[in-house]
Amino acid sequence: MYFSVGIEEPKNGEAFGLVVPALCTDNFSCYSAADCQEDIAPMVTEAITMLLEQMQEQGLPVQDIKDAGVLAYQKLTDYAFCNAWLLVHVDMSAFEGKPKRINISIPDTLISRIDNKVKTSPDKYRDRSHFLATAARHELETAGQ
Repeated sequence: MYFSVGIEEPKNGEAFGLVVPALCTDNFSCYSAADCQEDIAPMVTEAITMLLEQMQEQGLPVQDIKDAGVLAYQKLTDYAFCNAWLLVHVDMSAFEGKPKRINISIPDTLISRIDNKVKTSPDKYRDRSHFLATAARHELETAGQ
């Protein structure tokens, strides 16, 4: 999932201030800081992951989180301090529950095509199961589920 990240540029040697509006609710808030630009993505990704873990421990459905997008957040006075915005991708699959083995039937030519795609895209897919889970998530999102 892509998260919009508001960035408050440093003044007088301070750190970059980081906020993730999609994770700022009545019960939670997601803020971080980074000393240099190269640290922004890793620091905010760590903050997002830690908050998602906390939510999951409390039994809250992290899969229901929605990011309204940079344009929506820029209009809110709560985030007027943000001088810049960034999108950060966080793999949400670790927060969906335990893996469960299932038995499915797929034509062998389709399996070959899937395996070829996984083989040629190792940075995008870990294995066949990851590919199928990613495709299922995409279908469910586009179908409005």
